[in-house]
Amino acid sequence: MKTLAIALLMAASACTDTTPKGPTHAAIAFRDDVPGYQKLASERYTVHYLEKRYDLVTYLEATPSDNGEARLLKAIEDAALKHDTVDLFFLSHGGPYDSWCSALTPAAARKLRFVYNTGAGNSSQGPRWLTLGARAYVGHPAGNVAPLFLTYFLPSWTNGTKLRKAVDDANKDTRDDLMGTVAKGVGGVLDAVGGPHLDRPKLAAGTEAELYGDDTIIVK
Repeated sequence: MKTLAIALLMAASACTDTTPKGPTHAAIAFRDDVPGYQKLASERYTVHYLEKRYDLVTYLEATPSDNGEARLLKAIEDAALKHDTVDLFFLSHGGPYDSWCSALTPAAARKLRFVYNTGAGNSSQGPRWLTLGARAYVGHPAGNVAPLFLTYFLPSWTNGTKLRKAVDDANKDTRDDLMGTVAKGVGGVLDAVGGPHLDRPKLAAGTEAELYGDDTIIVK
């Protein structure tokens, strides 16, 4: 009888978890309509890193017949209902995503934390995103090679590096690559065969990410 009582007590204790739960964070990545191989590469690379740190990861793609606006807004609203923050990653050539998200409910907009956008010239959306409710925004000022920046930024960010340092380090590494010997060699080959001229300084300047808002954020 005593053994049974002890067993029941242990079972009851095991079913009671009073450990305080910390905040939870969701990430939503959105890919514009591009060739299939680009979509596949974006999904595999981005989701691989986001799943390491976020409690929820949603990946969405536009199609030739659906720009994805309605699905994006629903994904944000759904994530905001269950999680404390929502981070957005736009893997896109550009788009009026700030205008889209102006349709969010106030409750969902308050959950926006960090927004990243690869689009050329979309750094100009920064002030608008902060007005919408996001705590921080990162974008590129002009024509760019954002995928190169992302290969440095995303691993650093998901590893827990503060936003400012993650952006600054990725900018430096990206610029070093674009101005280095390998890129110089590629540019020389393109010029020799009559291909498009690779204006490396201009490309580096267009890629250098700009950060708006709270630069102290960490992923969690």
